[in-house]
Amino acid sequence: TFNEIKSLTKILTKLSKLKFKILIVNDASTDNTKKYLNSCQISFIDNKSNIGYEASLIKGMSFIMKNFNKTKNIITFDADGEHKVSDLNKIVKFFSKNKLDLLICNRTNIQRFSEKIVNFFFNLKFKMYDPLSGLKVYKKTVLKKYLQKVQKNFFLVDLTVFICSNNYKVKNFPIKCNILKNRQPRIGNSLQANFKIFKILGKVISNDNK
Repeated sequence: TFNEIKSLTKILTKLSKLKFKILIVNDASTDNTKKYLNSCQISFIDNKSNIGYEASLIKGMSFIMKNFNKTKNIITFDADGEHKVSDLNKIVKFFSKNKLDLLICNRTNIQRFSEKIVNFFFNLKFKMYDPLSGLKVYKKTVLKKYLQKVQKNFFLVDLTVFICSNNYKVKNFPIKCNILKNRQPRIGNSLQANFKIFKILGKVISNDNK
């Protein structure tokens, strides 16, 4: 989360009614996020400086690997309000029933054109959709195997490509996201975001991730 206190409080209120262990990564928010998290009985990491979306997620995953010993699976969930908490129980049930290593919750209403292009080629390569979705479920043991490889370059999509390239059990779960007005890109401004997305496209196409 980064300066998303309004949507974060709504998400956590809904999550409190479900049986999930929660870890928040606060990416040096300048609003009241830290004060709010201190008042809650929720585990959180407080970044001293803003390190960005992907680096924060990887930091959170690494923390879980070291400290949440009984955790078997990890769900990534954005704090901007795009994802619906009401989908979570259905997602977990589907993941468990199919004994998956990775579940990609593919958005049925992707807005950015560059993401649609990545989506097209990813489907062409792996017969799967939406590697850039922020809502995924990872089997912890599989994630641990590849997490070290992405910690330096912060291309989080590499995790998805690694797993899809190495004969693990991966499926899609279609979700319809909330449409956010004036949404800011999580990986820089629009130009930076599109540039990075096209670099990601090169990775998906080359697929040198065995």
